[in-house]
Amino acid sequence: MAHLEVTASAPVAAPPERVWEVLCDTERYAEWIEGTDEVTRSDGPAVAGSTYDEVNPILGPWKAKTRWTVIEFDPPRRQVHRGEGIPMVGSFDVVMEVRPVEGASEVTITLRADTRLGPLGAAFAALQKGQLEQGNRRSLETLAGRVGRG
Repeated sequence: MAHLEVTASAPVAAPPERVWEVLCDTERYAEWIEGTDEVTRSDGPAVAGSTYDEVNPILGPWKAKTRWTVIEFDPPRRQVHRGEGIPMVGSFDVVMEVRPVEGASEVTITLRADTRLGPLGAAFAALQKGQLEQGNRRSLETLAGRVGRG
């Protein structure tokens, strides 16, 4: 099993409460999260135990149907979402954190995955790492623009 972790942080010109509101709006993730093509079902805003379903690109034309569950929820500071149904991945968590900085916020998104299928899973993780890092940075840029527009 190989472990994959990518983290990106960015300043957002909005108070933590406003940023938190956008981070909790699971129905609109496809609008700003790179790697989310569509949210097909949602329990509504994120809270502990809530779930939502997404369609996510994997590689080329391959897509995954992923069920996400909010497994940790500490407003307006930290939430952790765990995904199920991602090919070649045993576990996949998305950690979203917000902290106040000088009248604004800093947002950090960390993606953590443990692959399965031995060497094949490790090769898949190695292929995906650069794409995930780039996507994570673009997600934060889009989030900053979205929150900044109010």
